[in-house]
Amino acid sequence: MLEEVKKLWDKYKLSEDVRKHCMKVAEVALKIANSIESDVGIDKNAVLIGALLHDIGRAVTNDPFLHFIKSAEILRKEGFDDKIVKIAERHFSAGLSKEDAKKLGLPIKNYMPKSLEEKIVSFADNLVFGDKEGKFEDFMKRLDEIDKRNGKFKWLTEKTRKRALKIKEELEKLSGLKF
Repeated sequence: MLEEVKKLWDKYKLSEDVRKHCMKVAEVALKIANSIESDVGIDKNAVLIGALLHDIGRAVTNDPFLHFIKSAEILRKEGFDDKIVKIAERHFSAGLSKEDAKKLGLPIKNYMPKSLEEKIVSFADNLVFGDKEGKFEDFMKRLDEIDKRNGKFKWLTEKTRKRALKIKEELEKLSGLKF
């Protein structure tokens, strides 16, 4: 399966820095998944593949509000299981509601992470800056910086803080880890 990931990265000429980012997100996501009791029933393979491919859309756009949609389009076109497609499609920040998507001019649908696998990859992505693992407070500081640079997204960063905190609390409770 990992060979399939590399072939896709090569096919779409995904940049080396995005590949390194995806590898680090996969490492963090698996650390979280492996810390959760096995009776919860996490598909660790989906977590791994979803994390490695969550940013494949960055091969065709660097737009932060489009890359996750493009990632899902590419994965659907390439015949990936819907579970993997949804991990990519719902990984942005801590999710977007239909209303958020409409306000941002995106295709109107729910981009909120629902499954545990989706939440793990989305959360791990928020903890990885480039190819370095950070802390949850670093992600919150990044949201503060977005507010300072461009106040027009404050409505979204406020929602993101609440959503990210909710996912953090859920994953901490399930995994015993502290972020």
